[in-house]
Amino acid sequence: MKIAVLGGGKIGEAVARNVAASPRVSNVIVTRRNPKSIKRLESKKIQVTSDNRRAAGRSDVIILAVKAGDAKQLLSEVKSQASGKLVISLMAAVSIRRLESALPGSRLVRTMPNIAATIGQAITAYSFGSKLRPEDVETTKFILGCFGESIEVPENLMNAVTALSGSGPAYIAMVIESLVSAGLMVGLPRELALKLATKTLTGTANMLNQHGIHPAELRDSVTTPAGTTIAGIYELEKGSLRTSIMNAVEAATKAAERVAKRFEEEPT
Repeated sequence: MKIAVLGGGKIGEAVARNVAASPRVSNVIVTRRNPKSIKRLESKKIQVTSDNRRAAGRSDVIILAVKAGDAKQLLSEVKSQASGKLVISLMAAVSIRRLESALPGSRLVRTMPNIAATIGQAITAYSFGSKLRPEDVETTKFILGCFGESIEVPENLMNAVTALSGSGPAYIAMVIESLVSAGLMVGLPRELALKLATKTLTGTANMLNQHGIHPAELRDSVTTPAGTTIAGIYELEKGSLRTSIMNAVEAATKAAERVAKRFEEEPT
């Protein structure tokens, strides 16, 4: 299988590296305006170029990994080369309807990964277009599985997915940063505070995944009467942590909807 990754940013680079590691993939071509900036990617299986048309033309599957602002030009550029091929879009805010309008001869999938793709641990939501074949479904799941887990969602939830899991690593990073600052305030060395904060977060997430329990159940299991945990929870509730996170996801969803609306209103 030959794959083109059009857009060698952080996500595109991560996708290319992970996909190329599979024996099912014979060749990966990655594009970027300045290919020298990702020259480090080159290997026996990965080539780097600035030529989107050439990359798309030489591939079996095309992955669109540019920002929404660059989508219109890219879609116009590779329209002919993408005809008859499976095209997987990683672009935020660009709907299947718009993709199918720009690439009428292609079979489209819209996805939303997150930055954890760089370590092969992304969670990627995906929605299928109307023209897919059974083998396209299998190929899509294989490709997304190369850089993490994936889950099918209705397309009308994609903006919310973008706000929660696409933007989510930034929220989690802020929580970890706050815990490190708190550790410093109570006398912990910085490196120790960071280690404790990150391992506490990953351990908690793994427990929830492996045991299938509700977060409230886990919280209650470590909250004892008049103990340290309830004292901390009281301050978090007083500071409206829960409300702030809910508001952040809601605001990010609305921002994604605005971007999507602007893109939909642009002439093809």
